[in-house]
Amino acid sequence: MVMPNRSDGASSPEWWDDLPPEVKRRVARPAPEPAVGRETDRAPEVPASHRPTLLADLSRLALLFLVIVLANVLFLLIALSFLTNRGSTVAS
Repeated sequence: MVMPNRSDGASSPEWWDDLPPEVKRRVARPAPEPAVGRETDRAPEVPASHRPTLLADLSRLALLFLVIVLANVLFLLIALSFLTNRGSTVAS
């Protein structure tokens, strides 16, 4: 069931209140359980996911463009070789 929205704008500051209660329960984070022992006081360390830097991303993009340019030049040279060989056989 869809609940009516208070306003038509998407930037409504009360957007969370406009959601149905079932959606709020499904999306809300569960409350953290209290730590019982001393060993559970710390959260387990999660290894940070590796994210390539902007420089690595841009260098990969530049390498891709370079490969595309070289492939185009190779194609054009092959096409030119066919045209020059065809022209020389007709003239002789």
